[in-house]
Amino acid sequence: MAVTAPRLWLEGALVDATDAKLPVMAHAAQRGSLVFDAGSFHPTPRGPALFRAREHIARFLRSARAVGLELSYGEEELLRASVEVVRATGRDEGLVRWSAFFTAGAPDLLPRSSRGHVAIAGQLLEEPGVPKPIRVATFPDARKAAPEALDPSVKVGAAYLGPMLHRRRAKAAGADDIVLLDREGHIAEAPVANVFAVVGGAVWTPPLRYVLAGITRDSVLALARAEGIPVREEPLPLETFRNADEVFLSGTSLPLAPISHVDGRALGPAPGPVTARLTQRFLAIHSGSDEAFREWLTYV
Repeated sequence: MAVTAPRLWLEGALVDATDAKLPVMAHAAQRGSLVFDAGSFHPTPRGPALFRAREHIARFLRSARAVGLELSYGEEELLRASVEVVRATGRDEGLVRWSAFFTAGAPDLLPRSSRGHVAIAGQLLEEPGVPKPIRVATFPDARKAAPEALDPSVKVGAAYLGPMLHRRRAKAAGADDIVLLDREGHIAEAPVANVFAVVGGAVWTPPLRYVLAGITRDSVLALARAEGIPVREEPLPLETFRNADEVFLSGTSLPLAPISHVDGRALGPAPGPVTARLTQRFLAIHSGSDEAFREWLTYV
């Protein structure tokens, strides 16, 4: 769980979070057109450090362009503002959330103006730490939206309604989360996380055609290669996933969440050895003690 920090950055200035309001009839609320991204920051001996902030901001700007939002800020300005937001939290661990939305106050399907506002908020983790093993469910009709309907690389609010409903269904069935399938019935992704399986010593994840190009996903692949672990970016059949040696989710706030049960069936010990190995490498990078990936950190 995360709560919004008391102050956030809105259009060039830090303001009280309670003063940052969005009209009910705004396009973002009525049409789900708000785009966003989320990153994390972690304690190091040199103070808090943002993890791969440049990559998150670059993806955020791509999402804004994809929905036609014209923003007044570039990557460097947003990076400086993000550092300012982290400092304002007074914490050394948490999340940063970038949001952009149309200034038009009318709910017309096509906004009357393409100009956009930008907000950056810090979020404070109520229970930081390594995630506990989770249970996931799959359903034959719980599918990821086809790329023809919505580019999976775009992080826009409206894209998360379907996954939200699928997660609710999974929780009603006794699971913690849902893993969505693609149109061919292979594994796609969880609502806010990418999916990995460990099969025969190799780390296997679905290709990008149907899934978000997650920053943490990319980091997992880079770390696996650095550790000499074989990597497979190929369609992941459902039965292979259900019978894998290990399975885990990857995402900004996790970074890796081991999965103990799939569709009610218990897997091996979670986390398994490969998941644990990658998790330890993540923790070393977050803490600033892994020199091989020091360029992933932006110190505050």
